Amino acid sequence: MVEDVEREARKDITIRGVDSILYNRAAEIARRTGKTMGEIINESLRLFIDVTEGIKEGMQPLTEGFREAGRRLDFAISSVSPTIISDLSELEVNKADLEQFGRRVIFQNIDKLVFSEDVDPETFEKYVALIRNCDVVKPPRGVSKLLMLSRCRGIGKLLQS
Repeated sequence: MVEDVEREARKDITIRGVDSILYNRAAEIARRTGKTMGEIINESLRLFIDVTEGIKEGMQPLTEGFREAGRRLDFAISSVSPTIISDLSELEVNKADLEQFGRRVIFQNIDKLVFSEDVDPETFEKYVALIRNCDVVKPPRGVSKLLMLSRCRGIGKLLQS
């Protein structure tokens, strides 16, 4: 019974379409190493199966890793890229508003934009990315005019703080 299983496991197989150059190279290796072509083919098939199945199994965690990296990158980009607040007639922003939102902001197309006096220069620099196309902007008292203007594009009037 064991002999039948062994005979079945080792039978003569004809394979069409084998590249003759590859076959001749394998035959040369077989002669140099003292192995039969059957042993070389079996080793080659084992290696092929191990690599193929290993890649398939190894790709699953790699694919999941790429998906997770993509999700994290999307989150990182969205948390770094400014959020646009726009199209208002009037808006007053205080330090708590900026800190609680926790992201950089672009203020645009606002008729009158007022920053409360509690907005200090560090908070302003950290959270205000740009002020664009606003008719009137009132800066907080502690933020210099030049710092304020460095963030402004196309404003109508900068009020005194």
